[in-house]
Amino acid sequence: MLKNIDYTKYINYIIIAYAFLLPLSRAGLSILGFLMILLWFIQGDFKTKYNQLKDNSVVLSLVALILLGYISLIWTGLENIKEGIDVTTKIVRIIFLPMIVIATTLKKEYLPKVITAFLAGMLISEILSYGIFFELWTLSQGSGTPSDPTPFMHHLDYSTFLTFTSLLLLNRIFATDNFKLKVFYFIYFLFVTSNLFLNGGRTGHLAFAISIFVVGFVNIKNKFLAFFSMLFLVISIFYAAYNISPVFKQRFDAGANELNKIEANSGSKYAGSFGQRLGVWTMSIDIIKENPILGVGTGSIRDTITDATTTTTDKYFKSIRVGNMHNIYVEYLVMLGLIGLIFYLMIWYNLFKMKIKDKLYSNLKVIFIAVFCTASTVENLFHNQFSMNLFTLFVGIFIVLNLENKVKNYSMDIK
Repeated sequence: MLKNIDYTKYINYIIIAYAFLLPLSRAGLSILGFLMILLWFIQGDFKTKYNQLKDNSVVLSLVALILLGYISLIWTGLENIKEGIDVTTKIVRIIFLPMIVIATTLKKEYLPKVITAFLAGMLISEILSYGIFFELWTLSQGSGTPSDPTPFMHHLDYSTFLTFTSLLLLNRIFATDNFKLKVFYFIYFLFVTSNLFLNGGRTGHLAFAISIFVVGFVNIKNKFLAFFSMLFLVISIFYAAYNISPVFKQRFDAGANELNKIEANSGSKYAGSFGQRLGVWTMSIDIIKENPILGVGTGSIRDTITDATTTTTDKYFKSIRVGNMHNIYVEYLVMLGLIGLIFYLMIWYNLFKMKIKDKLYSNLKVIFIAVFCTASTVENLFHNQFSMNLFTLFVGIFIVLNLENKVKNYSMDIK
């Protein structure tokens, strides 16, 4: 009886639901992730699945990073081994397993439904966010305030979601010839972008300011026109946001004040959000010099920072109170050394090189890389659950499209 079940169809339905819940429910994502993995294992046919992915450089780079994470437990302090196991297993559980399920099971005909489900989930989260901002309703404790209206996740992650959604829509405005669809995407683009600047996530603001140029470059043939049209759009949006959004104005002014303290070498230069980041990045230089090749081990980041801040003679560093590097590239340099950073960067390099025939999705792939990698300069997105789930879904989609491209090329070679 179990052999007669169309597992592929049900897994595809779960992926659609997963895309919908992506911005809405941490628990829902965990449940759906478990269900899709369970059905995938029951489905079997592992030889076919292995052959699909055995040559995929993105998957292989991710496997190398995971293996190095577990191997690093050898030089991780005994008191930190559990944390090291948790960090690496989190990548396996939230990224690797669901991603290979999506990559080997998602059918192209379901792709529009998956993207639509994601946009529908984002729309619901944005409506809730606007309601919180305008004090129309309140959600459960810890689910956003008028000064930080993020319904279900931290504003660092939410602003990244909003940035990616905004630029996904802008990419579709360029791609479609249907005037009604252009108008719909443009209105939704304004809705999402406005929400981005009602929130306090400067991570998303940075990613938006840089990644929007990528949208222009991949869609406009004249690169001179692309640069200046996107520059005009960025300046206009940021100017309007500064004069309209009290949250953005407050966060922007606070950031400028922090930069002034750093420039003046103030005693509180490592206080505040950006100051703490700059402080821990500066402090990490000596840590990296001591462990340049293999790092301090997967579970030792928090203790390494604590030890450095308590033993330092630099009075400025003693004010640092963060538990991670707030920069995924520095994090991997400290945690797994130069080898770990290379493995991590190879994931993105191989994703960038991966060929996708469909121009809409090929451009979206480049935009996704730009948003995620830019935002990761100020936050550990690869270790945060919601952003890890975002990576899982869209990298899985890109692998599906790449596999389809390879199958077509193989068929043409046979003919």
